[in-house]
Amino acid sequence: MEKSSSISSDEKVVDDKFDNAFAFVHNHEEVEIDHAKLMRKLDYIILPLLCCVYLLQYMDKLLLNYAAAMGIKKNLHNNEFANLSTIFYAAYIFGEPFVSYCMQKFPLGKTLGVFITIWGIVVACHAAATSYASLMIVRTLLGIFEASSAVGLIIISGMFYTKRQQVARMGIWSSMSGVGTILGGVLSFAFQHIKTSRFQSWQILFLVMGVITVVFGIAIIFFLPDNVYTCKFLTESEKVYILNHVVKANQTGTKTSKFKKEQIVELLFKDKFTWLYFLLTICAQIVTGAIGTFSVTITLSFGFDNYQSALLQLPVGALTIIIIVITTQLVANFGHHTLITASMFIPSIIGAIVLTISPNKIGNLLSLYLLYSGSCSITLIYAWIGANTAGSSKKFIRSAMIMIAFSIACIIGPQLFQAYSAPHFRPAKIVILVTQCLSVPLTLLIGWMCKKENEKREEGTNSEFLDLTDMQNRQFKYIY
Repeated sequence: MEKSSSISSDEKVVDDKFDNAFAFVHNHEEVEIDHAKLMRKLDYIILPLLCCVYLLQYMDKLLLNYAAAMGIKKNLHNNEFANLSTIFYAAYIFGEPFVSYCMQKFPLGKTLGVFITIWGIVVACHAAATSYASLMIVRTLLGIFEASSAVGLIIISGMFYTKRQQVARMGIWSSMSGVGTILGGVLSFAFQHIKTSRFQSWQILFLVMGVITVVFGIAIIFFLPDNVYTCKFLTESEKVYILNHVVKANQTGTKTSKFKKEQIVELLFKDKFTWLYFLLTICAQIVTGAIGTFSVTITLSFGFDNYQSALLQLPVGALTIIIIVITTQLVANFGHHTLITASMFIPSIIGAIVLTISPNKIGNLLSLYLLYSGSCSITLIYAWIGANTAGSSKKFIRSAMIMIAFSIACIIGPQLFQAYSAPHFRPAKIVILVTQCLSVPLTLLIGWMCKKENEKREEGTNSEFLDLTDMQNRQFKYIY
């Protein structure tokens, strides 16, 4: 049922000054809704879409690694293969501000769907890229357009779920990296058995995955909602309920289409959390860049042969799923975001110590697996910045900054493994140990600062649709 409202009917005014959902929620009365049933509805429709987006971006990114065992290196020389990995993350850094701006300025779901479709086309084009120059071009384009994925998923998760629910759902879609690791290995093995006189197996793999991604991107354009109040599969009553109970509880709003430069100035120069989150992400994720590229090389250095080293990577996918699901469910059910995040670095620290000093190959292998605990901390960092940031422009750019920090870490990590330190790569292991150790006090410091800031805040729930930042809205509460 509609009610009278003093809100301006001028849509541009509403968009410019307030959250996009502001007029809708003030023009509709709330009715009683079964909360559990509504959450199940969201989980059955939105969550699978988010999972598929993350799965495809992860697999499309890693196809190059699988192609290395399928003959693509025959066209490359010296460090050219490593350069293809570096250029991807460099392009990711370059693309983040551009794609984040587009996703705020234009309808979110449709814009993300367009980017997915484009990167699917780029993946398919890998099949025709047989020279170093052409591969550098497609890897650059892939990095730019894949930069949209994590930012889009973080923002959408924040629209429909409370802060604790966000952590659990982010854990589910982030765990698709583990699923992608397993599926990628299976697909690589399967496609190696496809032999034609015209195409190599790696070309067919890229072509098939590219087509799948394009089809899914088109589906996202039509089915992924742009905002709560425009969501087609929700009833008017369900939309109002989410806006009144989820968005109000979060105090983070949904989305406004106007890009506000003052929010970016606040983010970069006034917010005391910005560069701490950035530094934490780099320190926490250097290990990801290292083991993501050199895990097989490290395993070979333990004394395993080529076949064994490849086979021993398969448990990594299952391990990643287990770590992410357990830690995010713990945070969702019990809180203590700071302590659980900090605890994830302890197994990594132990693993790095053992890798540095142990001559035992089984012990070294288990220690390598322990490093994935610190690597998986990125999911809780996603959830932390998503829940602790308000203001539409500020949310998009902070999410982009975290992905830039992640990409920097993924560039630094592989560079630690210099040829002079082979086969044991002791300097790289020491850097991993130091950065994982630094991540613990950084995490605890951010949590302590969130707690102290909350003590200065006021109670109330009337500012959630004004597109205020977490610094401007004195009713906003940080999670820690």
